[in-house]
Amino acid sequence: MTTAERPPRSLRTKLVVTVLTATSIGLAAALVITIVGVHSFMRSRLEKQVTDYLTGLSDYLAIPAEARKLAPRPPQRGVCAAMIVTSSGQLEQYWGTQPAKVPTPPADLLRSMAADGTIVPLPGSTFLGMARQLPDGGYVVGAVSTEDYDQIARRIVFAGCLVALFVLTVLALVLLQLSKRWLRPLESVVGTARSIADGDLSQRVEVADSTFEAYSLTRSFNTMVSRLQESFDLSECAELRLRRFVAAAGHELRTPLSAISGYAQLAQLGALDEPEKFHAAMRRVGGETKRMTALIDELLLLAELDRGRPSEAEPVDLGPLCVDAVHDAQAAAPEWELRHDIDPRRQYPVVGDAFRLRQIVTNLLANIRAHTPKGTKAQVWLSTTGTEHVIDILDDGPGIDPALHERVFEPFFRAGPQRTPGSGLGLSIVAELVHHHDGAIRVLPTDTGCWIRVSLPAMTMTELPAGADSPV
Repeated sequence: MTTAERPPRSLRTKLVVTVLTATSIGLAAALVITIVGVHSFMRSRLEKQVTDYLTGLSDYLAIPAEARKLAPRPPQRGVCAAMIVTSSGQLEQYWGTQPAKVPTPPADLLRSMAADGTIVPLPGSTFLGMARQLPDGGYVVGAVSTEDYDQIARRIVFAGCLVALFVLTVLALVLLQLSKRWLRPLESVVGTARSIADGDLSQRVEVADSTFEAYSLTRSFNTMVSRLQESFDLSECAELRLRRFVAAAGHELRTPLSAISGYAQLAQLGALDEPEKFHAAMRRVGGETKRMTALIDELLLLAELDRGRPSEAEPVDLGPLCVDAVHDAQAAAPEWELRHDIDPRRQYPVVGDAFRLRQIVTNLLANIRAHTPKGTKAQVWLSTTGTEHVIDILDDGPGIDPALHERVFEPFFRAGPQRTPGSGLGLSIVAELVHHHDGAIRVLPTDTGCWIRVSLPAMTMTELPAGADSPV
C-alpha cells in the first residue's frame, strides 16, 4: 500500500494517544517538580545540619585544650564527620561515625570554602562539606552524608514512575472503553452511509444520547437522509409524470397527425378527385390542424409557466373581469345557462396579469361547456375574506367523482371516457396559472354538479402603484 492509499489513523487512536501524551507530560512535569522540591528541601536540611555542626565544632575548638576534656563535643545529627587540616593540607585530626574516612579536601578547595563560606560536595565522597579557618591558619571541616537522602530521592523517582505507569495504564483502558461507547454513533453513521451509498435510502441511524454532539450528529444525519429520500421520491414522481406527460402528448398528437396523413395518402391515391370529397377532406385536415395547433399552444403555455416565465404584474379588479368572461362564455354557448352573482359596486383588486387571470375564468367556463350536457346551469360568485379574493364556480352537471378531485388538475387527465372532447390540458393550465399568481385551486364537495374554488391573494395598499387610483 502506497503512502497515498494508506488510511489515516482512527479517531479513537488519535484520542487515546493525544490524551495519554498530554497526561504523560503532566505526570512527568509533576514528578520533576516533586523531585526538585524534595531535593531542595533535603539540601537545605543537610546544609543546616552541617552549618550547625561546624559552628558547634568551631566553638568547641576555641576552648583551651585543658578545658576541652570537660566540655562536651557538639552533638551529631545524621551521619556527620569532622576533620582538622593544617594550612598545608595535611590531615591532623578526624572525627566521625563513618567507618571510611572522608577524603581530605585539597588546600586550594579549603581556602575557597573558607573564604566563601559555601557548602560544596567533597570530592570522592557522598558528603557535603563546609570549612572555616582556625586562628593558627589551619582549617576545621564539617561534613554530612547525603547517602540517605539520595536513597529517598531514588525511591521517590521509582515510586513516581510506578504511579505514572499505573495511571497511564488505567487511563488507556478507560479511554478505550469510553471512546468505543462515544464513537459508536460514528460507526453506526458510517455503516448506514455505506448502505445508503448502495442504494438503500430507507436506512436510518439509531439516535444516540451518549453525548450532545453524537445526538446532534445522528439527528442531523437522519434528517439529511430523510430529505434526500424525499428529493429522490419527488424526482422519481416528476420523472414518472414527465413520462406520462410525453406519452399522453404523443397520443394526443398522433390522432390529428394520423388523420392528416390518411387524407394525404387518399389524395395521392386519387380517392379525393371529386370536389366534394376533396373539400370535405380539406375541412377535416383544417380541423385537425387547428386541434393540433391548439394542443401545441397549450403545451407551450404549460412549459412557459413551468419555467416560471415572468408575466405582467399590475393591479387588476376581478369583478369586471369575471363579469366579462361570463358574458363572453354565454354568448359563445347559449345552450348553457351561465350566470354570475357579482356586485358591480365592489372592487376585488389583485396583482397579476389581466389576460392570464381572465384565462382562468374562461377555461373553467369552457370546461363546463365541454363536460356537461346542454341546458346545464352554472353560477359564478366572487367574494373576499380580507386577505384573499375567492372565485366560486358551481354547476348542476354530472359532477366529478370525489376520489378524482385531486387528479383533475393533472395534464391530460380526463374524468370521463377518453372520447370526451378536449385535450385534457384545460384544468392543468388553470392550476398552473393560479399557482403562478400565488393562489390556490381545489374541487369542493357538493351534492350536485361540480364546485371549483379559486383563491387569489388580495392586493394590499403598499402594492398599489404610485398615482393609481383604483385597479383596472
